[in-house]
Amino acid sequence: MTSPFDALDAAASSAVVTAYGEQAILRPRRSEQYVERAADADRNGATFWGVFSARPTSFDLHGQARGSELDGTTRVNAARSEFWITREQADALPFRPAKGDLLTLPGRPGSPTYAISAIQPTNMGDLGFLLIREDQPE
Repeated sequence: MTSPFDALDAAASSAVVTAYGEQAILRPRRSEQYVERAADADRNGATFWGVFSARPTSFDLHGQARGSELDGTTRVNAARSEFWITREQADALPFRPAKGDLLTLPGRPGSPTYAISAIQPTNMGDLGFLLIREDQPE
């Protein structure tokens, strides 16, 4: 039996996906040391809906200072890319996504492709994927 809070969360998640969601294709890959990632034949690909976000971020690189060398820090600016899916979408997946799997956004110009670098589950059952942009697969 679901609680009123679960029903409210499902309604809010559905509204967010309806307003901001887009289709994604997840292609599983195997990861082995010193070998380029290849398609994983044991897991079939999946298509689902979620919310993509890319926001600017920055971080500092600290080095070793000697005398007047390396005064201060070096600031690196980047974009943090994430894809979020609801509990219902996560439960409907035929497999658990893994680090290194490929995520493609076919609705965007050029169908950008990303590798999943980390998976962040929440206590509500939804999943967040931290993404790294990859070249288009050949």
